[in-house]
Amino acid sequence: MNKQIMNFSVYREYLKTMEPPMRSSELPRRKMNLSVIAKYAKEHSICFSDMTEAEKDAILKKINC
Repeated sequence: MNKQIMNFSVYREYLKTMEPPMRSSELPRRKMNLSVIAKYAKEHSICFSDMTEAEKDAILKKINC
């Protein structure tokens, strides 16, 4: 067996253990105003990507009240 065929067989075994891709219709629906969250993060010197989902939800609840 040549190396390319061996690599393909390893790849096929990997595909068997891999989870199927997630479709966009399976993703949870969230309505989020990213500009408001980004503005809040900038004002409080917080990195937007470091914020937890709970913090983002709390900010949106404050604004929507």
